[in-house]
Amino acid sequence: MARRILPFWVIFLLAGVVGGAFAQTEDDIVAKFLNKTEKKHFNKVGFVSAYFSYGKLSDNNPYNKYSIFVDNNVVSQNPSDPKMDGAYRSDQLGITLGMMMSSKLAVKLGFEYWLKMGTNRVGNYNFSIAPFGQHNNFNLISELKVYGVTGGIDFYVINSPDKFGELHSLAVRLTGGGGFYMTEWKVWQGDSSFNLSTGYLDATIEPLKGAAPAYYAGIGFDVPIKFLGLTLGTEAIYMIMNFNNVKSYNSLGEELYLSYPDNTEDRVNLDYSGPRAKLELKKFFSW
Repeated sequence: MARRILPFWVIFLLAGVVGGAFAQTEDDIVAKFLNKTEKKHFNKVGFVSAYFSYGKLSDNNPYNKYSIFVDNNVVSQNPSDPKMDGAYRSDQLGITLGMMMSSKLAVKLGFEYWLKMGTNRVGNYNFSIAPFGQHNNFNLISELKVYGVTGGIDFYVINSPDKFGELHSLAVRLTGGGGFYMTEWKVWQGDSSFNLSTGYLDATIEPLKGAAPAYYAGIGFDVPIKFLGLTLGTEAIYMIMNFNNVKSYNSLGEELYLSYPDNTEDRVNLDYSGPRAKLELKKFFSW
């Protein structure tokens, strides 16, 4: 009788062992799958930001010297009219997209637009040099426009967003990069001896245009705020950007560039180099 029951016990024990092994293996497979899914779901962190930036330009940049020259030679008939505006500061608006390449390093790309600088007003003016004489209802316009694409890196030295795209405390980062910018300079109609380099002028001219690279470096701070999961960021940087070949062409194909007698370099460059202070709203996210 015992010999008959023994095989059934052996089969029962083997079935339990095998069943337990399969059950354990199934749990392990599910756990590994969930673990891989979690890692795959949170393997990238990015951010998007919108910012306002204020820049201080050099008082002695070529455009400001030119503006002072104009004030001395183009006199308004209305004593209350303000002087010609120089380019002493700049206001920039921009957007940026970025991605964390590691727990400390982020790369970013963006677009930036500068609010117009310069002068645009109508009045009665007496030109002491060409075009000579008095001009009534004259549009004295000298406007500067700047826009461009930017790229750079952020290296977090204190804190950084976690793998879920959340920043928990004040972060400090070093930032640097560059960009490629375009500028336009819209100037009033005038004669060669005053503001343009050739003796032949069309009735109207296209804005003077130029393109130049830019480079910057500085430090930034990010702090989480309790509103829609946003982060408030600030930056202090110094940017180098100089347009030294701003020009246009007349209908004869002659190059036009702005000049004036007191300018020993015979060309008015647009140097926008200087320190910048940025304030931005940033949103980190993960996918």
